[in-house]
Amino acid sequence: MKIIELLQEYRIPYKNVGEHHHATSGFVQIDCPFCSRDSQQFRMGISLSGSYASCWVCGYHPIFRTLAELTGISLLKCKKLLWDIEIEKKKEEKLRGKLVIPKGVGELLPAHIRYLRSRKFNPDKLQKLWKIQGIGIAGLLSWRIFIPIYYRGERVSWTTRSISDSKRVTRYISASPEEEAVSHKELLYGEDYVKHSIIITEGSTDVWKIGPGAVATLGLVYTQAQVNRMVDYPVRVVCFDASDTAQKRAKKLCDDISVFPGETFNITLDSKDPGEASEKEIQRIRRRFLI
Repeated sequence: MKIIELLQEYRIPYKNVGEHHHATSGFVQIDCPFCSRDSQQFRMGISLSGSYASCWVCGYHPIFRTLAELTGISLLKCKKLLWDIEIEKKKEEKLRGKLVIPKGVGELLPAHIRYLRSRKFNPDKLQKLWKIQGIGIAGLLSWRIFIPIYYRGERVSWTTRSISDSKRVTRYISASPEEEAVSHKELLYGEDYVKHSIIITEGSTDVWKIGPGAVATLGLVYTQAQVNRMVDYPVRVVCFDASDTAQKRAKKLCDDISVFPGETFNITLDSKDPGEASEKEIQRIRRRFLI
């Protein structure tokens, strides 16, 4: 379902670009239910991504509350309706190169499975949902988890995670610019599974632990391209590691994205990072922000 189809289903009058002077590209215009209901002024624009609503007179409004006000249905039902909205992204990443898969990528080996289970992950679920694979003996990338990065269902880049916790081993090694179709630092790992709320973490294992709805910047340093993707979502939750360095970066990210329409939260967990969080804590976060 698209946002316009939802408006049609609930018989809410609207105007597209070219049908009213308030209508702009990327939005559909309706009468604002907060300041000018049934006025035929069409002052409120709803983004075609279904991510937020903004009125020319009274400003930004959360999309959930806006739809509840328009339709008379509960906030919970509005969230469920929005979860099924087909997001229409304004930004399209174009393939810029050819994806090169490193040598040695194959099935998870017993060593990879033992490592994942020691981190309290289910290897079968990770393979099914996140399409991970293993690398055995393969030079620089020996004994690593191969983590493909997808954009709109297409594999465009990759990163790897060592199964050794030795400080002498580089924990993550990612594709070089010559090995990826789209730069992994222009994307958010896990974004294909995001709808209207987004939990922003540092690494891929954090995303695995939280589940669909979480994304990773793949490193503590984030880029402007990644910020541009984050602000498409009306609810943004930053969930970095508990260290002082990570929390300083988390505060900076919140400052960067909170100026855009929507709600921004910075949360810390009882554990040192999301990947080590208990199932009870993860479910609490999901209930609050994703369900």
